[in-house]
Amino acid sequence: MLEKNLLDRMAKVKAEIQIFQLWIDDARTNRIAKIRYGKVKDKLKELVTEHKSLMREKERMNGKRVF
Repeated sequence: MLEKNLLDRMAKVKAEIQIFQLWIDDARTNRIAKIRYGKVKDKLKELVTEHKSLMREKERMNGKRVF
């Protein structure tokens, strides 16, 4: 049950990261993409950090090291 909750949290974080990435990739020009990235850069870094901590927690639950 704990692992399912952890996987659900990881999926939500990853989905949020992908939403930002798609929004940036959807820009028509590099200039617009850079502006969009600048707007969400801090949030993306925060989400990546959160996802890494969730991965470490999952590793501890499974008893193995992935990275």
